[in-house]
Amino acid sequence: MTMNGTVAVDRPRAQEILAHVEELQPWLRKHQAEAEQQRRIPQETVERLDRAGVFSLTTPTRFGGAGFTTRETHDIIRALASGCGATAWVVWAAAGGNLWSCAFPDEVIAPVYETPWVGNRTFALGGTSRRMSGTARQVEGGWMIKGTWPFATGSVHASHGYLAVFYDDTDDAKVGMALVPKDQLVERDDWEAMGLAGTGSQTVATDGELFVPDERFSTPERLSTRITELTRQGLGPARGGLVRSLIIGAGLALGMADQAMEAFLATIGRRSLPYSPYAHQIEAPVAHHTVGRAHTEIRAAGRVADAAVAELDRCQAEATDPTENEALQLHTDAAYVWDTCSRAVETLFRASGASAIIKRNPLQLITRNCLAGSMHAANHLDTWLENAGRMLCGTDSGPLSTSVLERRTS
Repeated sequence: MTMNGTVAVDRPRAQEILAHVEELQPWLRKHQAEAEQQRRIPQETVERLDRAGVFSLTTPTRFGGAGFTTRETHDIIRALASGCGATAWVVWAAAGGNLWSCAFPDEVIAPVYETPWVGNRTFALGGTSRRMSGTARQVEGGWMIKGTWPFATGSVHASHGYLAVFYDDTDDAKVGMALVPKDQLVERDDWEAMGLAGTGSQTVATDGELFVPDERFSTPERLSTRITELTRQGLGPARGGLVRSLIIGAGLALGMADQAMEAFLATIGRRSLPYSPYAHQIEAPVAHHTVGRAHTEIRAAGRVADAAVAELDRCQAEATDPTENEALQLHTDAAYVWDTCSRAVETLFRASGASAIIKRNPLQLITRNCLAGSMHAANHLDTWLENAGRMLCGTDSGPLSTSVLERRTS
């Protein structure tokens, strides 16, 4: 027992998990092609991650999850991505989705996390548009929901899903989130992608209408109120919300870039350079220039991420949230990291010669995974450069179209 009478929880330590992840990197690299072929993280990898404590990142702290700083979590995600980008993406996405566990009473959520399970417990989906969400109608005792939810990252290994549903045909602000056991959903096994194929981000759907009791239905307003109360009790999530998740996710881009650089340098000494005066690539000045440029881009992206991480950890220490403008800039920083790392990785890939297109060469997979991550709407640099520029110029064109986590109603 602690001094205030609550039960002490033996929580995982960040440095221990980071050390376990670094030990797992050779395994992750060896099996990342298998993940792509299976279009999901291999079960043995999931089991190894579970034993290493990695899924404590995807569990709320009040149920024994890791209450790590932004720095610690970012570093773990970067180390995971240096082993396998798709694996790191699943862990990162599941960690972000568990924020919705704050929106429901503990007696509803506790059974989700307190029964034995290997892997991430939950996944979260939808809310940015009706096309990517379901619908709901209220009935006695609950709601009847139906719909199709694409890009269900983490659903393959989860027991429950948080599904966004619109419950008013005329008002896009009327959106809720339903907590649904995954075994009540149809899994379409349709995730065929050129990058991040190993994430298993399939479509899930209802088979007709599905009843969800009132206690398993919540709204962004309830989420906000509940987070405020949990924070007052010292049990709330770290400050920063969505933007914190995105800055942590920038570690994915950096980790894949780390692996790409390592893979490139491992073979440069024995790679020939046909149609040139150099017998080996390592003798060519252009190769040195290529490595120097890519290294500098990755290092610069890392410095931007480091500054953003420090800013969020400062907010947490001072018990404040980023302002709207600060959050916008942090979001832009995350997109910059993704864009810069993706370009650096592609530079290394292009400098690797035609043999780099062979499937057994890890650079082609890393390149496709990093490019796919940079194309995610949340990471699309052009969008966020425009948003940042509009802020700097004082031009107000209305609220941004963001996720259900950031929706505001009057």
